[in-house]
Amino acid sequence: MFRPTAARRGWWPGVSGLEELLTADEVAELLHIPRSTVSDYARRGVLPSVKLGRHRRFVRSDVADAIERLRLGRAPTRSQTTTERGDKSAAGRSGVHR
Repeated sequence: MFRPTAARRGWWPGVSGLEELLTADEVAELLHIPRSTVSDYARRGVLPSVKLGRHRRFVRSDVADAIERLRLGRAPTRSQTTTERGDKSAAGRSGVHR
């Protein structure tokens, strides 16, 4: 079972309600899937993530929500996740791909 290290559990002391950020390796371990699959899902928008410079992090509750959507058969497409973030370049695109 996945357990965050002691340093990660209290990674931002004094800030209540701040959700834990996970690395791709931690998400892979949590979901029992290869790290490459986590990275692929993040690129495709299946697993929501946050880019911090060159690094990609995952909010634990966002990962849980994405898994629940997958379980219910409502996985978001990349255009939906991009539009939800407010990315104007994707919002103007049509849904037709050739």
